[in-house]
Amino acid sequence: MNTPAMQPMSGDPNAQWLDAVLTLRQELRFETRTQQGKQFVVVEDPVRNKFFQIGVREFSLISSIDSQQSMGELAAAMDDEEVNETFAAQVCQWLIQSNLAFCDSIDSSKRINAQVQSIEKASLIGKLNPISFKVKLFNPTRALNAIFPFSKFAFSKAFFAVWCIVAIIGLKTIWSNWDAMGGASTGILSGYGWAWLLVFWLLLKVIHEAAHGIACRKFGGEVPEAGILFLLFTPMAYVNVTSMWRFGSRWHRIVVAAAGMYVELFISFISVIVWSRTEGLVADTAFQLFIMSSVTTILFNANPLMRFDGYFILSDLLGVANLYPKGTKWFGDRMKSLIFGTPTTPNLIPRGEFWRCSIYGTMAFFWKILISISLTIGASVLLPNFGVFLAAIGGALWIGMPLYQQYQQTIGSKAKHPISQKRLGISIGTIACVAGLLFFVLGAPATKSAPAVVQFSNETILRAESPGFIDEVLVTSGDQVKLGDLLVRLRNQELLDELTKLSCDVDGSRIQVRIHQQNDELGLATVEEERLIGLEKQLEEKTKMATSLEIRAPFDGFVFQRQLQNMQGQFVEQGDPVLNVAQHRSKEVIVSIDQRDLDSVKENQGQEIRVAIAGMPVFRSRFRRVNPRASTTPTHPSLCAFAGGSLPVKPAATDSESGPAFELLTPRFTAELSLEDSVSKSLHSGQRGLAFFKTNRQSMGSYLYLASCDWLRNKIELAMQVQ
Repeated sequence: MNTPAMQPMSGDPNAQWLDAVLTLRQELRFETRTQQGKQFVVVEDPVRNKFFQIGVREFSLISSIDSQQSMGELAAAMDDEEVNETFAAQVCQWLIQSNLAFCDSIDSSKRINAQVQSIEKASLIGKLNPISFKVKLFNPTRALNAIFPFSKFAFSKAFFAVWCIVAIIGLKTIWSNWDAMGGASTGILSGYGWAWLLVFWLLLKVIHEAAHGIACRKFGGEVPEAGILFLLFTPMAYVNVTSMWRFGSRWHRIVVAAAGMYVELFISFISVIVWSRTEGLVADTAFQLFIMSSVTTILFNANPLMRFDGYFILSDLLGVANLYPKGTKWFGDRMKSLIFGTPTTPNLIPRGEFWRCSIYGTMAFFWKILISISLTIGASVLLPNFGVFLAAIGGALWIGMPLYQQYQQTIGSKAKHPISQKRLGISIGTIACVAGLLFFVLGAPATKSAPAVVQFSNETILRAESPGFIDEVLVTSGDQVKLGDLLVRLRNQELLDELTKLSCDVDGSRIQVRIHQQNDELGLATVEEERLIGLEKQLEEKTKMATSLEIRAPFDGFVFQRQLQNMQGQFVEQGDPVLNVAQHRSKEVIVSIDQRDLDSVKENQGQEIRVAIAGMPVFRSRFRRVNPRASTTPTHPSLCAFAGGSLPVKPAATDSESGPAFELLTPRFTAELSLEDSVSKSLHSGQRGLAFFKTNRQSMGSYLYLASCDWLRNKIELAMQVQ
């Protein structure tokens, strides 16, 4: 919280505040409320549409302001030991800085003009930031009034009971189909899936914000503004429901804050139920709708460290108004005081709220830095070439500008207090000691992990050797098959017609050879024989391709492939995978090894290592074989980022039709782990996990530095190569 520009003339820092004669703004509204047995007062500033929460003791002092007596005189006249001079000075400072009162002796006009300029400057910076900016559109009151009679039932007790029943069925469906959902998610971005995701995103965000508006309208609030917030050029609707702070019941405010997630989660439960009971396009559409209305809602809106729905719900549950500004201002002020030795501003956080605000402020401060860096890098990843330029602008506005302002206010020309050279020296020394511990004393973790996946030890992927439409699927996942059994039949009429034509051409060429030989036309016979050889070679190739339209089992085993029946009617190119066949049920764990860890892995050969597979107890295994040659070909699709794995990938540079669609950003080694029969039977092909092995001696500092460099290098490389 910034101190006023004018400094006190006496040695007492509270002097100017105690001598101040305040005048309250006439349009302010005060309302006394009781919550959880505690009484407080809500202050509404209708001009700026802002709300503040103060204690009863603060309100008693504020209500006695008469534009004639100073704050010191008002405090002395009150019969309350806790209303002392320090308390009165803090209240006066808060009223002035919040623009709720003015005082000629503190030069309020200049201070207000400075604050207005600061707000306008911050607003301009926000509009110039290409990564995140807001656009106001219209007043949605008329639209909400039109749909309110038909939609208010969504917040009735009867609908809530229906919501709970649907939620129970939906959660049970998710639990029962967890593995199948993992398979369905791998193709969610294939084809035009991303376009449908964008459509669903926009539609759900409109429904989400409409739910906020309807809930606010139900409890008597107004919604004066609606617009679009662009985050990485992704449009998200928003509505202004600030009027909910007029509600006396905190549960009404929580309902308004949770309304969007409440409706979206209801849609997600309906969608997952539909997905589990349908197939084909309907199932795919329902699954995409489920992902967009559940995962994205929980990740974005429910996160209390961002000022979205989860934040306002947490604020009301904790009973702390303005939780974010209180906490982050306290943390930033204490950090400056700790590092530079500048005096702290008065702590205006009530005693009962201190721990909640300080803990939240610390977490939110670091989260804001993390999310700013992530969005800046995200811009460069999602928008190659031009995205790097946007990321530079966003980084300058989000990170560079605040650092420059803090420098000016702490050390530069706008500094109000001199820094403590002793405290600064201690801070630099502490940082040097921590760096020394990281790079010369503390060691990196004794064990390191590598992504692993379970697969059948002799798993075979049957690919289409000829292009064609899948005409008939004769097996289902789990079926036992024998060598030569017909599994899938493809249809390619153009190939069959070409085969018939080639067969006629071969027969005609053979007849022509005999005619030339009978007529002693040896030269023409030789030419025709050469043509016949070429035609027979083409016929042999086309016959082989026609024969391969029938995909048969290469050995005795069983088929495993999700949603085989949904493949009927699809077109496959030559080399496209069709289904998987395994000879028996023995499995192995394949581990993807970073190049830097190869020596450590070789040292661990023959020794037991720990393996953790999702949903299974940790077990021990040994490295059976390590492939000494690194490759950018993914070990298994489920380990890649697009399928929920941890390995970053990019579109493959190869033009081969049968080659992989993606390749790893950096080459990695592959290792195989042996499994005991009892462990093998309990695992399922495609399960992901981690293999833990001992590493060579390395300092913690170098370990963190190299890991950060690799992470940033991967992001930059992806930004430059993704097209």
